[in-house]
Amino acid sequence: MANTTFNGPVRSENGFKTIIKNSTTGALTNEMTLSTYSTSITIAATGTSFKEAAIGMPAHFIPMGVAVTVTTAAANNVTLDDIGTDADPDGFVDGASGITLNATGFKGFYFCNGILGMSGGTTGPAVSATGAADEIEIAVSGAAGGSGSVVALKFFGISSSASTA
Repeated sequence: MANTTFNGPVRSENGFKTIIKNSTTGALTNEMTLSTYSTSITIAATGTSFKEAAIGMPAHFIPMGVAVTVTTAAANNVTLDDIGTDADPDGFVDGASGITLNATGFKGFYFCNGILGMSGGTTGPAVSATGAADEIEIAVSGAAGGSGSVVALKFFGISSSASTA
């Protein structure tokens, strides 16, 4: 592709990537891409801390914000308070009180204000203190009751092919 300056909107079917070219070898050594990571977390009728079934967030993903949607409503009037990992339960969104779970639907987009949001760390944000990958975890204000609830999370952020990006 040519070295081009654009004036006006730029469109791409496959997204945009920022690459770093090695000045000696010419090899592309890194890239950064706007991307998403989606997961659903099932909330049991009792308890206040729940996590996704398996580790899914990719390494070298820096979350900027998260969209929250309740797909199965809770019987009780409870709120989603924190989003993080086992190692840091409020690492992505800290103190989000007011996200009600007793009605289905889109609940809003929340800036990642925790230590794992925007910082990225050296191997990606969803890591424990030992550097091992960790599941996304949420904390709710009380027991959901009934048959529980399901919360869908869609993280928006930057993915990179290496931790130095």
